[in-house]
Amino acid sequence: MTKEIYRTAIIGLGAVGKRMLTHMMDHPRFEPVVGFDVRSDSLHNFERPVGSFKLTKDISALLETEGIDLLYVSTPPKFHAQAVYSGLSNNWNILCEKPLGISISESEDLVRTIEKHDVFQGVNFVFSGAPSMQVAREKLASGSIGELLGAEFIMKFAKWPRAWQAHATWLGKQEQGGMLREVGSHYAYLSREIFGELKLGAPQILEYPESGHSENMFMGKWESTVGPITVNAGVGGFRQDIVRYRILGSEGCLVFDNWYQLYLENPDGWKPLLDSEMSQPIRAYMGQLDQVALQLDDGQKRLANFADALSVQKLIESTFQESCQTKG
Repeated sequence: MTKEIYRTAIIGLGAVGKRMLTHMMDHPRFEPVVGFDVRSDSLHNFERPVGSFKLTKDISALLETEGIDLLYVSTPPKFHAQAVYSGLSNNWNILCEKPLGISISESEDLVRTIEKHDVFQGVNFVFSGAPSMQVAREKLASGSIGELLGAEFIMKFAKWPRAWQAHATWLGKQEQGGMLREVGSHYAYLSREIFGELKLGAPQILEYPESGHSENMFMGKWESTVGPITVNAGVGGFRQDIVRYRILGSEGCLVFDNWYQLYLENPDGWKPLLDSEMSQPIRAYMGQLDQVALQLDDGQKRLANFADALSVQKLIESTFQESCQTKG
């Protein structure tokens, strides 16, 4: 389906949707054409001119737009399925946020349905195009940290939702939100890419601040055939947020720090593997769009597909089903 520029429609223009809009505007292979959001002021205070991009509160107007190549779905999860099915009715290529659906059964239906359509399917896991992931693959392939032993994943937040997503109140609710779904799923995807299929290990501890709210503490592990990935997550304290993933090796470690930075670690300290430019968030965002464009060009899989996202979702959701749950 090679084209010089892929015309894109966007459903959902919250913080993440607007971020994608910005990056697509800056990318030479994409032209954002039309967006839908239930809020007519969703682009209020948007930091740049939108040009010919049109915002509508009428979903029919978006779906009737001609010449669309790609639909990007960035609504809260409970509306993903409806948006994806609408796009598939037009035989549009689909890039969707995670999780696919609000439940495992809904996501399984989405996987079955999209497999019946000859379209691009991708799910937005940030490490799909991040320079940190590319360099980590190279280091692992060269054996630079020796035998793989497992990994450690730590995420600590002063508040949840984070300040830049505070308007998205659903992120703080148990039904759709929480740090494991929103952040942990990216690192579950990263773990699957490195260690293969994962399952929840026992025992685990999961804590909620009060009924109906998302989790504020989780301690547990994901099991792989290579070794365990321990997970230590929490909310609270007047602190800096920490998101850190350490791949453990017999001769060293690879450390993903604050999402986009990568270090080689040994007992003497940390050595940066990316320069200051390549460790900027924009490099990961634009790198992912590079991968989307290339996959649209030649059909070769580069991003997580719906089946991959379903596997990640099953792992994350198993946490809420099998953990020892307490109320704070």
